[in-house]
Amino acid sequence: FMRTCAPSAASCAPSVHVRRARNARVARATVRAKVADKDPSRDTSTSERRLDDEKPIDFSVDVAAEFKRGVEFGNDEIKPRFTRRAVEHDRGLPIADALVATSAQVLVALVALAAHSRPSWLIAAPWVPRWRNLPYLIPAVAHGSKMASVWVVGALAGKAYERAAFDGTLREAVKRTAVSGCFAIGLLIIITQVEVAGKFAELDLGDPVLGSSPQGDLILNGAVSELLVDCVSEAVALMSWRIIRWNTSPTDLDSLNK
Repeated sequence: FMRTCAPSAASCAPSVHVRRARNARVARATVRAKVADKDPSRDTSTSERRLDDEKPIDFSVDVAAEFKRGVEFGNDEIKPRFTRRAVEHDRGLPIADALVATSAQVLVALVALAAHSRPSWLIAAPWVPRWRNLPYLIPAVAHGSKMASVWVVGALAGKAYERAAFDGTLREAVKRTAVSGCFAIGLLIIITQVEVAGKFAELDLGDPVLGSSPQGDLILNGAVSELLVDCVSEAVALMSWRIIRWNTSPTDLDSLNK
């Protein structure tokens, strides 16, 4: 029962399509073979073809021009943030910020004493009379002064003493406070790293790496815990104070650009 092709073209159509598909496959195989013969080392994978097609990146830069641009940016943008003109609109605001930052650490010291969990910096002063928690006031104020110094530097870098930071919109006040806090936290992290490295060197514990020794792990874990407490307490205190400062300032948006 062999099927024979009818005289009409329609009955022979399936055979024609089969032959065309077979011829196309043969043609593609022939082309691939010719390409392989011309370049045997060529890999046809998609990833390697993409790498071959990529052009080399030119990393050459004008070092002198970039250095000049950096110097101009420092003189025009960074340097004015740390001059007297940065606080000319409210010269008492840095002092108020310092008092708030110091008071926050005194409150942290009171909470720590009540919870019987003192941080490493809360050591009673031996020359202060032993009356209630008075001997712990000096180290609390000293640590608060450290936090205040870090915040003032961060506030200068974050333009938190410009008029728009406390006499503009609430969004701008919160934004500049948050940016200044980021600068301050970065500086505080650097100071903490230096202090931890000094403790490791003093105790001859080697490099300050977690897992090097049990005593070193206690120092590192304590430093991280105290760093988190410092950041959170100062963030809450200073953000609250800056919102109060903004709320008590007569906002005059039209005069900000004058």
